Amino acid sequence: MRTSSASRPYAFSRHALLATILAATCLAQARASELSALWGAYRGYHNTTLAYQTDPFWVHDFAHSKLDLSLEGSVGQVTGPSGSDHQSLWHVGLTPMARWWLTPQSGIELGIGANVFSGTHLGDKRISTAYQFGDSIGVFHRFASTPWSLGLRLTHYSNADIKRPNPGQDYLQLRVAYNFD
Repeated sequence: MRTSSASRPYAFSRHALLATILAATCLAQARASELSALWGAYRGYHNTTLAYQTDPFWVHDFAHSKLDLSLEGSVGQVTGPSGSDHQSLWHVGLTPMARWWLTPQSGIELGIGANVFSGTHLGDKRISTAYQFGDSIGVFHRFASTPWSLGLRLTHYSNADIKRPNPGQDYLQLRVAYNFD
């Protein structure tokens, strides 16, 4: 007999522990480049995330721009509309991020990664699997002569139709980051 994750209160602990160990292993040898906080919402759902981004592990310089790749580890909480059951879930993620620096301070970022959520119900949505892919695209600007940057990011979580229903979750996020360089 199978039990749902709602009837297994410690199910997320195992999944979160495994995801955290995987993320920590991948990020352990990497030097932190940036720490960022993201706040976002869409249609009554909210997402608050803390992210750690490594120094780039690959860089290509073009004539007037630069492309780099790094890893982003994140932990966050998504919240459903107030008054709904299953109001919030925690998530842990690991995402390779590509940044195309169009100027020395500004650019576009794109990432597709894996996330583990603490359950499969959020507000009125049943997301079916605790494993969700996270796709992000955004713009950012690093302020000259400061370690601070500001950005706007659109993030979509989905299980890629591994199991149905797959309603997905979208968040338009404000991103504030501190660079350690």
